[in-house]
Amino acid sequence: MNPNSLEYQKSIAREFNATKDRIRYLIGSTHWGEEGRYKEVILMNFLKRFLPDNVGIGTGFIKEGENISTQIDIIIYDPQMPAYFKENDFIIVKPESVMGIIEVKSNPDRNRIAEAVFKANQAGEFIQNDSMFNGLFIFGDASKNQNYSPKILEKPREGGEFRKSLLNALSKENGVNHIVSNDGAFLKKWEKEGSFNCYEIKELATTYFFSNLMVHLNKRKKMTAILNNMHQHLFPIREGKTQFFKWEVRKQ
Repeated sequence: MNPNSLEYQKSIAREFNATKDRIRYLIGSTHWGEEGRYKEVILMNFLKRFLPDNVGIGTGFIKEGENISTQIDIIIYDPQMPAYFKENDFIIVKPESVMGIIEVKSNPDRNRIAEAVFKANQAGEFIQNDSMFNGLFIFGDASKNQNYSPKILEKPREGGEFRKSLLNALSKENGVNHIVSNDGAFLKKWEKEGSFNCYEIKELATTYFFSNLMVHLNKRKKMTAILNNMHQHLFPIREGKTQFFKWEVRKQ
């Protein structure tokens, strides 16, 4: 059997979904639909397994002088830099040590997604680092309907809050730049083009979110040569994801 990066990346997504479903089966769909710390823990522990050992992962706050962020679900940081506070996974760190942040959401409608994007955009303003990953990870399972979808694949309507939040992200240097949801939607902010593009990648949406996080971390760690060698492995759609393009929101 020859190496197959495409199937490998699909297997990662299946593994993540299996872990998520295992918890839901144990606690029931009624509790699964609630906002819960367990979803952040599932994602955090999964990232710990796949990210480099010289990267720290926690939850907490970013503090600069007297200014402090709202609580951030997942903070990816440089553990070699001093922290204000660290107790197990709870941290309070300086902006200079932050390499990425991720907001985790459950069964949101578009207005709640917009709220999460605005919040993450605001958190990103604390951080002035280049190549900072700012992500929104949507579990998307409603409490009484496992097939619920936030309908991200539908183009945001003019004047809608979701569209406004994406335009706000485009106007921020460290605004949200990656979004993934369970309906197979993967959204990426393209800095040079000044646009947010949505792709329907089905089984690979989750792994493309993880792979883009890896790209940002490698840029911060200045491991570009290693990244170039792994590019085909991290992004295994040979023809590129353009063929899965759904819609675009462009900076006004």
